[in-house]
Amino acid sequence: MTQEQQQFISVPVPSQHVTQVYAFLAELAGTTTAPSAEETATPLEDGEWPYVEWTPQDLRRLTEDPLDSVRVVTGVLDILAKQPGERVSYTTLVELLGVNRKRLRGVLSAFTRVVHKHYGRRNWPMTWTEASSDGTEFKSEFYYTMSETTAGRWREVRAQS
Repeated sequence: MTQEQQQFISVPVPSQHVTQVYAFLAELAGTTTAPSAEETATPLEDGEWPYVEWTPQDLRRLTEDPLDSVRVVTGVLDILAKQPGERVSYTTLVELLGVNRKRLRGVLSAFTRVVHKHYGRRNWPMTWTEASSDGTEFKSEFYYTMSETTAGRWREVRAQS
């Protein structure tokens, strides 16, 4: 069936599941490649960056990136990949990485710019949500998770490096 013959329907999807839905659609279509950074390196017409599935090739590029902010984020990804689907608090990440809170905030902000500029997308290879704090001095904090699919890809890439 050609694209002209297909009907497309908009379906609201929670933002944390968009990349998994894209991966599922790619499986259904029989394709497994995501658009390259060159194809997606500009925002969409509405000014938003697209959601693009993180492929093993994208994740491998992350492991090879010399930027300090990316190096710290790869540490975050290592932590999250050990427990896919489980929430890890910002406080826990700070403790496990041995960085202070302000430094991690700056690193994550810089990582957003890297994701836009070098990967042509809006989504990180992890998701986050703000929720009530679990026993810390803060009323709320961010919790980070990684999908099983991305975690599996990340662990595979790390095993090869």
